[in-house]
Amino acid sequence: MRWMSEQRIDGGLIERRFDADHGDGPVTGVLWTRADAPAGGPLVLVGHGGGGHKLGPGVVSTRDALAARGIATAAIDGPTHGERGPVTDSTQPEYAAMWKRPDVVDGMVADWRATLDGILALGAFDAGAVGYHGLSMGTMFGLPFVVAEPRIAVAALGLCGTSGSSIDRSGIGERLAADAANLRIPLLFHFQWNDERFTRAGSLEMFDLFPSPDKRLQSTPGLHGGVTPEAHAALVHFLAERLTATHA
Repeated sequence: MRWMSEQRIDGGLIERRFDADHGDGPVTGVLWTRADAPAGGPLVLVGHGGGGHKLGPGVVSTRDALAARGIATAAIDGPTHGERGPVTDSTQPEYAAMWKRPDVVDGMVADWRATLDGILALGAFDAGAVGYHGLSMGTMFGLPFVVAEPRIAVAALGLCGTSGSSIDRSGIGERLAADAANLRIPLLFHFQWNDERFTRAGSLEMFDLFPSPDKRLQSTPGLHGGVTPEAHAALVHFLAERLTATHA
């Protein structure tokens, strides 16, 4: 882990940029902590959606909501996104090409694990109180990660399923179904009732596959990008509540 810069930003947060290098090129990321937060608190890793990046609005809103509860966050750029490539929209041909790489999912799992290794090596966070938040592409990469990584204690996932145009394009439906069948940590799963990218049946099928004894489902009307502020707040509340209990 190479720490590149540090600055204080609005809201009393310390923002530290880093490169996590695990032999497959640098993974560009950022860690946010409250300047007044005591050492040894919880941490949430935040995965962005397709066409987004580590500083996108969805990541920032999650960061701010968790920071208000005293919880640190970290985010990295996905493959071909942000500082790692040209993708700024999921309709670009480079986005479709990304999914044709046979190692793209396992590579992102390795990216997240290297990131978590580097952050926990600071000794500033509770390794038993780490969560993950990611919707859409953040679940397509995040679900395999949280299943593979035993240090993740709780997850907020969604805007994903086993069928739909995004599954047809990515070709990872079988992988996601297999991983879903192994997720046993506390989970809040959100889907949009009228999602045009993932079918309603596929979203419900994915939720049904999760064997976690502590899993919750929420949905609101609207298309893929129509997650309401209230639905987002519920995802954050679930993470904060579970991580606070774990940390205590």
